Amino acid sequence: AVVSTQSTGDRDRERASALAHAQAIAGRGKSGGRRTPSQSPVRSVEKVDTLSDEDIKKKTKSILMEYFDIEEIEEACACIKEELKLVNKHHVFVQESIDLVMEAKPKSLRLLGELFPALFQEDPPLMTADGLLTGFQPVFEVAQDLAIDVPAVYANFGKLLGQTFAKGHLTFKVIKGALGPLRESDKAGLVMCEIIKNALDALDDKGSMEIQQRWGKDKMSWSDLSDNPADLIQKYKLDFLSTTSEPKESESQSNIDITVTLRSYFENTSSTVLQMHNDVFSYIDKTVPEKAQKEGQFIKDLMTVACTFCIEANPKAMGMFELSEENFTKVIPVLKKYLQSGKDNSDLELHALDAAQLLIHEMKHPRDLAYMLFGKLEDDEIITETGFRHWRENGQEQQGHGVMRQNLKSFFEELSQDSADDSETGS
Repeated sequence: AVVSTQSTGDRDRERASALAHAQAIAGRGKSGGRRTPSQSPVRSVEKVDTLSDEDIKKKTKSILMEYFDIEEIEEACACIKEELKLVNKHHVFVQESIDLVMEAKPKSLRLLGELFPALFQEDPPLMTADGLLTGFQPVFEVAQDLAIDVPAVYANFGKLLGQTFAKGHLTFKVIKGALGPLRESDKAGLVMCEIIKNALDALDDKGSMEIQQRWGKDKMSWSDLSDNPADLIQKYKLDFLSTTSEPKESESQSNIDITVTLRSYFENTSSTVLQMHNDVFSYIDKTVPEKAQKEGQFIKDLMTVACTFCIEANPKAMGMFELSEENFTKVIPVLKKYLQSGKDNSDLELHALDAAQLLIHEMKHPRDLAYMLFGKLEDDEIITETGFRHWRENGQEQQGHGVMRQNLKSFFEELSQDSADDSETGS
């Protein structure tokens, strides 16, 4: 896609426009569209059978206290699977887990550090990288204050995440993105070193080689983590990891993982919707170069986080998923700002739909989910008719594309009918 240069004033006006749109819909119910409310593909999720955050925290404490006592990791995993049914609430479990062990005995830290990777290895997995690191965001944000009472807080982060990283459930790239709140206090590099240290302890004699390969694969640079990396490299004996890097100005979106931080903003219930939008726009402006905001990787990351935030399990139908109307309303201004930013947005829309396709394919194509999502994207004018057709004919991701097209036959038939009706009305 062609990238246009914008002045600061242009970007400010864009943000003001997006925020104005957010304000306009903040108090609104279902958005308008070609479907009437009774025809809307979105069905609000029933809340009666789902666990509240407080219920999850209480059950988490009970399960973990027993686990710390009897040290039966398989039993702990079974209890988490049976009693919590986390789905998109992994971060709540993680937050409560951290609160329980941060000032506890070393044994509890060790056991929780062993439990996290075990949850990834369950079938189906009981933990995700996004959920795990989103759960760490609140404690990362207060780490500097916490260190006054818990001097070992940064070392504790390494003990909690080291084994999960060692087993390949976390990448350098995603950890770097999650350590953003620690960058201002210049502690991101310290925590990364502690994670590597604990990972090396968990790996065999070839651990250094594996870590080195993963460091290179994710194009890591110490300058992204610390203002004075030389002392850390020497202290932790990490001179086998490259210190070279691309100039900061040329860093592309592929080297920046924004998913964890974006998810934490979306999940933050203490902020108003308007404040959340402002935080998201500010974070993206500071983190993602202007050129990269027009690139496929950024659009895919943004779309994946937004869709994951909006898709919720139907508690009354195993394996079925629905869209949260409330959550979708929150992400509309964010998606519109970056998907409808120019005259021809078809390539940006293509990347967004590619991301939605891959996510639904990963979920094994739950019934009606593609139809509900595409219908909502159309109703709220996030994706244009041209964008939908461009994806159908020119989708760049092969995995699941054929199945999605088959499942969306009725959607495209309705799209054609709506277009024909509009033509007749206009003539």
